[in-house]
Amino acid sequence: MGTPQPISRRDALATGLSDSDLRRLCRHGLWHRVRTGHYLSAPAETLSAVDRHRALIRATITATTDAAVVSHVSALVGHDLPTWRIRLDRAHLTRARRNGARVGRLLVVHAGQLAADEVVAVAGIRYTTAARTILDIARTEGFEQAVAAGDAALHRGATTATQLREQLHRARARPGYRQAAQVLTFLDGRSSGVGESRLRVAMAAAGLPAPEVKARILSPDNSFVARVDCLFPELGVAADFDPRPEIDPDPGHPEAAERAAFAAELRDDRLRALGWIPARWTWDELDDPAEAARRITTAAEVAARLTRHGRWVPAPRLR
Repeated sequence: MGTPQPISRRDALATGLSDSDLRRLCRHGLWHRVRTGHYLSAPAETLSAVDRHRALIRATITATTDAAVVSHVSALVGHDLPTWRIRLDRAHLTRARRNGARVGRLLVVHAGQLAADEVVAVAGIRYTTAARTILDIARTEGFEQAVAAGDAALHRGATTATQLREQLHRARARPGYRQAAQVLTFLDGRSSGVGESRLRVAMAAAGLPAPEVKARILSPDNSFVARVDCLFPELGVAADFDPRPEIDPDPGHPEAAERAAFAAELRDDRLRALGWIPARWTWDELDDPAEAARRITTAAEVAARLTRHGRWVPAPRLR
């Protein structure tokens, strides 16, 4: 089921509803107001934050001029890219002019340069391209949030490293340029999810060496053993983000969760047998960046002890 389309007050009145009807529908939670003069015919709690934002975008563009382009986090939503921990309560538009930027309760209007090749139509709405969007997010949002969005854009093929470098070159005189440059340097399209991107950021924040991303571990006879999110060859540690706590177990098939847990344990046992010490993080644990340092350090100490006793031999691997 798609996101419900916002209904304007004018269209609602044309169907025979009155303003009193609209107020009553909203008061009883059957409808909710997206912005002044625009409603959704669904309870707010039945929609995700992203779906509510999609409705806000559509309601907003109907009340603005065609010169405005949906941008920043609203463009992330339009391109189906992660909006992890980025505010979704206000729509963002960009107008190609020097001034006129403003911040309102439900709308942020940006003013600045906007080239024709930085605009793309998606489902009838004009958005900044994925490359321009990632650059804007890298300039204006937190490092971790920007990395999550940028990694996803590269991984899904929404943009390329070359396109991002071109956008960075164009933004050299804009606020946030240095921060954006740091984000683009850190991006890695091999990270396939927000959790994996956060894991990489946490490790970098802890001062750990840069890992090999999505490394393939092979056995001595060159058969495939596992693919790990982050491999530290010099430490003998194989680090992974464990997404299972993010997934609601199916109460009708509890054996599926048990099989997943057993497969993970078997995989870790095979890694240990080959000399790699596994380390895992869950979603909630990534909120404590220091935990990355503690777990990697502990795993590295185990590997070092095995090395001193002549029991650790690095296993073959392919990136």
